[in-house]
Amino acid sequence: MPSTAIREVREWILSRHEDRDAVSDDENLIESRLVDSLSFVELVYTIEAAAGVEIDFDAIDIKDFQTLSAIEKAFFAAA
Repeated sequence: MPSTAIREVREWILSRHEDRDAVSDDENLIESRLVDSLSFVELVYTIEAAAGVEIDFDAIDIKDFQTLSAIEKAFFAAA
């Protein structure tokens, strides 16, 4: 079962795409344009708020943000 934190991230994505009612855990958020260059920073802030951690922008690995599964593993696995 997905964590509450990853559900918050999923809801944030869906709130910006009214034409969508679901996002699969393995859907590439960047390739599908669910997260673009303009919304990426906001995604990072959403993850920080949900995880209660600060993400170092200088150390970002884009692979950690490509799917909800990758986000959960990188930022919420210990939650």
